Amino acid sequence: MGFFAGTILTLFVLLSLFLILLVMIQTGKGGSAGMLGGSTASQSVFGASTADVMTKTTRVAAILFIVLSLALSFVFAKKDEVLVPDLEPSLEAPVETDGTTPEVPAPSTP
Repeated sequence: MGFFAGTILTLFVLLSLFLILLVMIQTGKGGSAGMLGGSTASQSVFGASTADVMTKTTRVAAILFIVLSLALSFVFAKKDEVLVPDLEPSLEAPVETDGTTPEVPAPSTP
């Protein structure tokens, strides 16, 4: 694994943990407190616009999560697989002549 792939993977793991933390500390739509710290502790840090800051931060983190996911899928994709197989028949494959029974070609001798 190269430096580029390792860096993206590390950022992806850290962003995943950050996104989990963001979702856990947000208050629910019913006004109930979040899992960590309650609503008073999180609102006192940013003032009255806490929901806006948390929503925007979560949105940016989610977009970065998707972008890093796509980048990781391109970095770790296998390069040797071909979508379209060879169209030439191999010598060991049976060859159909008239549609009734396939003939197996004779093995070639060196």
